Amino acid sequence: MELWNEAVANSEAGEREELIDNGHISARQFMILVTLFAIGDAILYVPSLTATAAKQDAWISALIGWGEGFLLTYLYISLSMRYPNKSIFQYSEDILGKWMGKVVAILFITYFFIDASLMLMEIGDFVTTQIMQETPIEIILVLFTVIIVMGVRSGAEVFSRVSELLFPYFLLLFFVLIVFISPQIKIENVKPVFAHGMAPVFGGNFRYMGYLLETVILIVMFPLVKRPARAAKAYILGSLFTNFFLSVITAVAILVLGADITVLLAYPSYTLAQKISIGNFFERIEVLMAVIWFITLFVKITICFYATSRGIAYTLGLRDYRQLTFPLGMIMIVVALATMPNRPYFDNFVSEIWMPYSLTYGLFLPILLLSVGALRRKKTVC
Repeated sequence: MELWNEAVANSEAGEREELIDNGHISARQFMILVTLFAIGDAILYVPSLTATAAKQDAWISALIGWGEGFLLTYLYISLSMRYPNKSIFQYSEDILGKWMGKVVAILFITYFFIDASLMLMEIGDFVTTQIMQETPIEIILVLFTVIIVMGVRSGAEVFSRVSELLFPYFLLLFFVLIVFISPQIKIENVKPVFAHGMAPVFGGNFRYMGYLLETVILIVMFPLVKRPARAAKAYILGSLFTNFFLSVITAVAILVLGADITVLLAYPSYTLAQKISIGNFFERIEVLMAVIWFITLFVKITICFYATSRGIAYTLGLRDYRQLTFPLGMIMIVVALATMPNRPYFDNFVSEIWMPYSLTYGLFLPILLLSVGALRRKKTVC
């Protein structure tokens, strides 16, 4: 209530304000959110997607992503630092005008919501095909949606603290996976290097980059960090950590499974965990990979759903986004079921359509906003 009263008291006449949240997040929490968000569903899909084009050179495709990840992060930071106390929904109107700004805001909202729905369906498909085959997928979707809605209704400060608590478990499980699978590494699986030139490498990198572009959604969280300068550093560190983890899991998948098998598997990282066998007693610990994925997807879907709720609340002129969470949760389940009629359709969508689709929101629109904003500021100065 104190934040509510303060927001109302400080609002100017005729200017519409939104209730941002019930608290702020630290730079450390933001870094963790960036890391877990960007890893998200990529930790299961990236090895297979990159290897489909790059084959045994998929690890090189991932390494190239380090530079791209830094450039994208720099773009998002540059845009956010120009408007440190405003959300992307607000400064889109400041830059492009009221109506065009609303159109861009609505486009971003649809992107955030579709991304959340797709990942929700990924959870349902994974659980019902790999762990609980006889459980109806609708049950899994409803249960996970309830958790997401609870997290979003608690506010950014709360789910940021939850992410901070889960991060050490993610690190522990990830390094346990890598350490115990390392005896099965075969260097010959990455040979010959550049067997077909650089074209397949860039093809694999193009698909890898599709996941990096999704980090544009984290712009919504930027204004919640207490100090913008620290938020920028946290954004960069989170991006570096993300590329480290994804590069490692991609390289290990190729080194252990080989390129041909990695391409054929829907969840190569999960298969890695299944292959662990130490002393004939420490084996079949694929639950480690499942827990890692549940942690990262919880963070990613929660942020996407949070960004969607805040965006719709601002567009409709609502003071509190929380009243939208329950109806949006139900809609998300329906959209999730509609997005994946079958597995081949989903694989084709992710490999062929998602990258160009994300390119629009993760690259073109931010560049448009940054360029137009710079021109408007230059004209104002002149």
